Amino acid sequence: MSDDGTAEVFVVLGARGAEDAADRAFLLAAAGWALGTAPGALSLDRRCPTCGGTDHGRPSIRPAAREPVNRAAREADAGRRLEVSLSRAGTVVAVALSFAGPVGIDIEGVAAVSRTDFDDVAFNALEREALRYARPQNAPLARARMWSAKEATLKAVGVGLRVDPTELTVLPAAQTGAASPWGEADLAASALTVTWDRRQPPDGRLPARTPRLVTFDAGPGLVGALAVCGTSAPGGTAAPVVRMVAERNIRDLARPRPAPAE
Repeated sequence: MSDDGTAEVFVVLGARGAEDAADRAFLLAAAGWALGTAPGALSLDRRCPTCGGTDHGRPSIRPAAREPVNRAAREADAGRRLEVSLSRAGTVVAVALSFAGPVGIDIEGVAAVSRTDFDDVAFNALEREALRYARPQNAPLARARMWSAKEATLKAVGVGLRVDPTELTVLPAAQTGAASPWGEADLAASALTVTWDRRQPPDGRLPARTPRLVTFDAGPGLVGALAVCGTSAPGGTAAPVVRMVAERNIRDLARPRPAPAE
C-alpha cells in the first residue's frame, strides 16, 4: 500500500512454461520473493468454491508442510495475507502479487479475441455499441482490453466464468454509463471501470462493491488487466498502481511492503 492508501500490486512477466507445473513454480518463486521466503517453503493450493475441485479455482499460498515459516510469512498469515493470481497468453505467463486484497490478473492476445462471433458471447449491448462506433483501428485493442478486464475482475471476486461475462460492463473510466466510442485518449489511459447490477447480482455471487481496474503493457500483441478488491476507502475510485518486476530481478529487489493490518 502506498503512502496515500492506493493499492500497489506487483506484476511479474516471464516465459510461459512447457507445462502448467512450470508456471506454478514460477508463481511460487515470485511469492517467495514477496514474502522473503524460499520458494521451497511455500505451497500452492487451488480449490473451486462451487465443486470443491483442486485442479482449478483461485490460487492461494500457504507454508509447505513441515517447512519452517519465517517472520514475513507469519506476518502475512496474521492479517497481511499475500494474494496471488496467474494468467497465460501466447508465450508469456503473468503473476500478480497483492497485500492489498484479492487480486485477479489476465493477459490476452489481441488477435485471439478478434473473431467475428466473440462480441455476442463476451459483451453486453452497451459494450457492443461502444465497439461498433469505435474507429476500425481502435476496436481490436479496445475489445481485448475489455475482455481482459472482465476476466481479471471475475478472478478477483473468485467466481471466474461461472458468471455470465455479459452481466459485467467494462468501459474506460471517463465513459462510465455512456457508450461513446473508444478514442485514442481512452486507449492511452490505463484506468477502466466495471459495473454490474448491485440490486440483483447474478446468482448472488457478485459482491456489492466492485473491484478497481487498471491495464498494463503485457508485451507485443498482448494486453493485460489487473483487478483488486478493497483497494481504497469505501466510495474511493483510485485505481491500483502496477509495479512491474523483471523476472531476473525477483531475488535482487527489496521485498514489497505489506499493507497495515486493519
